[in-house]
Amino acid sequence: MNFDDSTYFKAYDHNYRVAYEEGLAFLGEGGSQGVLRRLEGMLRKITRSPPETRILDVGCGDGTVGLFLDGLGYRYLGTDISEAAIERARRRCAEAGAGPKFEVANALDPDTLPAHGFDIVLDCYCFNMLVVDAHRKDYLGNVRGAMRDGGYYILFGSHDPNACQGPVDSFAEFCRKTGANTSGVPLQKRQGDRWEAVNGKSVFLMGRSQSLKGYREELTAAGFRILYRTTYRRDRRDAGFLMRKDVEAPDGYR
Repeated sequence: MNFDDSTYFKAYDHNYRVAYEEGLAFLGEGGSQGVLRRLEGMLRKITRSPPETRILDVGCGDGTVGLFLDGLGYRYLGTDISEAAIERARRRCAEAGAGPKFEVANALDPDTLPAHGFDIVLDCYCFNMLVVDAHRKDYLGNVRGAMRDGGYYILFGSHDPNACQGPVDSFAEFCRKTGANTSGVPLQKRQGDRWEAVNGKSVFLMGRSQSLKGYREELTAAGFRILYRTTYRRDRRDAGFLMRKDVEAPDGYR
C-alpha cells in the first residue's frame, strides 16, 4: 500500500479486513481487561450516574468498549473510520442482545461526527493514529465540538520521552524524521503453540507517540484542562488523561 496525507490513518480499515478474512480478531477483540479497568477507574472520578451520561467513543474499533460501557448503563455511541470494524461491532452487539450504537465517521471531518452535546468523549489510542500536526489539531478541535460545555475528555495513548516533537507537516516528513515502517509487518496467526505469518497478508501499525510534556502542551493549547494524569506499564509507556473542556475555545479551535 502507498500512503499519503489523506490515506495513512485509513490503513486500520485494511488491518481489520485482512484479520477478519483469516477469522482473527484485530487489536484484541474481547478486550484487554487492563484497558477496561483503567477506563472504569477514570469514570469513577467523574460524578455523573451512567443513565444520565452520554459517551462518544472516537475510534471505537470492534465494539469491546461499547459492550463494556453498555453493561455499566452508559448511553454510548461508538464511531470509527473503519467500515469493517463498525460492521463487526454491530454484529457482536446484536448477538449479545446489547444496545450500543455504532457509526462510520472520520474524526477529521466534523460533518461526519455526531452533533455536539456529549458528556464524555473517549479516546482509546485513536489520537495516536494521527501523525501530522494539522491533523492532530483538527482532531482535538472536533473532539471539543462534539462535547457539551464543561464535558470530559478521557484519552489513552502511548508516551515516549524521545518522541518526535515536530513540526510534522506531512506524512512523508514524519517518515523521514522517525523512520516509520510503511511496508507493513506480516499478519500473525496462531498455529498450535506458536505464531506464524499469514502468507501474503500484512498489517500497518503506524502512529505517533508523544512525550508527557508534549501531550500537556497539545491538550492545553486545544482548550482542555488536565484534571488527572497517570502512566501504566512502564515497558509499554502507556498514559491516561482525564480532562475537562474549557468553555472558551482557544484561537483556531471550535
